[in-house]
Amino acid sequence: MKKINSLNVFALSLGIAFMSIGSAQADEAWQKKAGVGIYAPANQDWDAIEASARKEGQVVIYSVSSRIAKLVDGFKDKYGIDIIGYDISSDLQLEKLSREHRAGVYSVDVLFNSESSILLNEALPKKLVWNFIPDSVVSDLDSGEMNPLLIQRHSSRIVYYNTAVHPDGAPIDSLWDMTRDEWKGRTLLPSPLEDSLSANFIQTILNNSDEMAAAYKREFGEDISFSEDVIEAVEENVTVDSPTASMEWLYRFLHNEPVFQGSTTKIFKNVGDVTQEKPPIGITTFSKLRKNKEGVYSSGPAYDLDPAFGVTYPTALMIADMAPHPNAAKLLIRYMMEEDGFKPWNEPGDYAARASLETKQLAKFDLPAFGDLALWPVDPEEIYYSKFGFLALYLALMP
Repeated sequence: MKKINSLNVFALSLGIAFMSIGSAQADEAWQKKAGVGIYAPANQDWDAIEASARKEGQVVIYSVSSRIAKLVDGFKDKYGIDIIGYDISSDLQLEKLSREHRAGVYSVDVLFNSESSILLNEALPKKLVWNFIPDSVVSDLDSGEMNPLLIQRHSSRIVYYNTAVHPDGAPIDSLWDMTRDEWKGRTLLPSPLEDSLSANFIQTILNNSDEMAAAYKREFGEDISFSEDVIEAVEENVTVDSPTASMEWLYRFLHNEPVFQGSTTKIFKNVGDVTQEKPPIGITTFSKLRKNKEGVYSSGPAYDLDPAFGVTYPTALMIADMAPHPNAAKLLIRYMMEEDGFKPWNEPGDYAARASLETKQLAKFDLPAFGDLALWPVDPEEIYYSKFGFLALYLALMP
């Protein structure tokens, strides 16, 4: 019964049933007024946009990051416009937006969101959100960072260890170490049944089975063999053809008693607490590096983990369909892409999409370049279409 309830909770948060929103005529009228989609002007008149935005007076944003609150005063001082920010997880943003649209409630202007699988496979093609690219940043971004959605930063979920207890480097060198007895009950992460990014982390490992098989052989010196429970779970799952190394890893990992904690900040602190003699390792957000505090918390990324030390995903900015303040939305998006507006996220582990800003980050934080990191990117399409097959497999492999 516990497994069924967990599945229902997670499926509810992800199973967003987008429906037709209002009449096509009304929607087209808004598109023309907002200047989005096919009605986007060839040249952006920022004097006109700013003047209209000031008249609108406010901009409402659903933000995956609580740090949006740090922009309120600066944006108000610069433009005289209030930011009304709501700190909402990415999947719940989309559920909320969908429900509001079905009810004819149009209250949000901007989404700051990292749930790329739902964005690209549902929200964007169904015109629940609109891409907007300020012309001032075009030359500073790769094409994939502008289309299909504008990327503000590259975020990641990675493996951390306690650097105070292990000053010479991470105590593990492979993802397979997490399945060893010595780490039984000593790996912390958000539950994949409650946290969509944690689910994406596990799904991405499942999507890289060849690399996991090669890593197994490097770690144990032999080809992988599959547990009977894995073989049985695959036989009962119509979405899976055959067992893989990643499935075997997930089975062994779940049976090694990982500890699920809801707060990514608490995970970071529980790993980095310098008073421990036998600290856990943890899977949490890369940007939690900013929480290190001398003499209190000391955590570091396990950069050399084989075959990867984490999973990366984009965090995007977009205009909500039927936004009541579309010009203020454009102004806020441009501001969040600029150096001043990026300041709340100018932290180690949050890599700016803009090349010029990333260059400054590398010098400031003494970090490797984003492109040099051993991170697996999420595959939005694969995650979207395999989500419920993954959930069935996950539940079948649980103890």
